[in-house]
Amino acid sequence: MFRTPEGKDIFVVDGHTHFWDGSPENQKNIHGKQFIDCFYAYHTGLSPKEQLWEKSKFEKYSAENLYNDLFIDGPDDIAIFQT
Repeated sequence: MFRTPEGKDIFVVDGHTHFWDGSPENQKNIHGKQFIDCFYAYHTGLSPKEQLWEKSKFEKYSAENLYNDLFIDGPDDIAIFQT
């Protein structure tokens, strides 16, 4: 649930979430490596320093991390999940 500065609660439906395994073991070829390297570069270039992840966490995101980031630490009430 998201709470506005005025104290209003808003039910959050996250319509676009992904769970991925971009680890080297799961990269079929050079193009898989290039994709995850590019995706990680977006993360390191656009995220605040206090929210940067180690590359190993970024490559192989755990189910526990996904759950915590969306529903415990984040505001999501429902998430549409694409794998």
